[in-house]
Amino acid sequence: MFKYGISCALTELPLTQPVSLRGTIDEVCRTASMIGYDAIELHIRDPKNYDPIVIKKTAANYGLTVCAVANGMEYTVGGLSLIDDDKEKSNAAYNRILEHCDFAAALNAKLIIGIMRGNIPPKADTGVYISRFADVLGRICDYAENKNTGIVLESILRYINNYLCGVKETMDFISAQNRKNLSLHIDTHSMAMEEQNLKESILYCKNKALGYVHYSDNNRRYPGAGALDFSVITEALIEIGYKDFITVECLPWPTAEESAKKALNYIKNIAKH
Repeated sequence: MFKYGISCALTELPLTQPVSLRGTIDEVCRTASMIGYDAIELHIRDPKNYDPIVIKKTAANYGLTVCAVANGMEYTVGGLSLIDDDKEKSNAAYNRILEHCDFAAALNAKLIIGIMRGNIPPKADTGVYISRFADVLGRICDYAENKNTGIVLESILRYINNYLCGVKETMDFISAQNRKNLSLHIDTHSMAMEEQNLKESILYCKNKALGYVHYSDNNRRYPGAGALDFSVITEALIEIGYKDFITVECLPWPTAEESAKKALNYIKNIAKH
């Protein structure tokens, strides 16, 4: 019914970062394959440091694909924001996203646009910045379309990004852009903070462009280690006909491997009922 991915980083990250597996490409692929995942999601900074041919071949050797490429470290570590007031910095962010797009295209993966969209300054005209983001997103989509690459725009809780936080708000924004290769990326942790009713928010996506799903519990631990009712969430995804990837993005708690195992067992069991 669904395909299952797991978030991975090929560089050292603090254990407070919600990325499930860390290590070399061989290490993360070996673990993901052994547990039973279908794909890996890669969190990277500066794609020029990685060889997509080697990554794709290694994943294939373990029976995996790469489902998505995430670039949040460009913002959290590199400070690159697509809506930066400094034109030189916003251009640098745009050019770096295009490099991520090339990387994702080489892997036949989706490209996530998440926290790299940046934040609107306090007391600023929100409409100006959303319009600025819509413009640069349109240019990214045009570039990606020529690469046959899908763009998934993540709705992110307000404590990380201060616009396009809720599912309906972000879906309506996506619909207004009218881009065939642009779809919504939802995250259950963000939804736990932003939505009044998780099931209704997912049902709002029916017959619309829902392209990618992250599962983690309300406390950022693996699904089933917190307070969210994933049976309701999964039933809603089934009801709207979603059949793409559900990717685990959570803290490596109590260990990376244990978290990854418990997550997949839990969500697969729910999907069977």
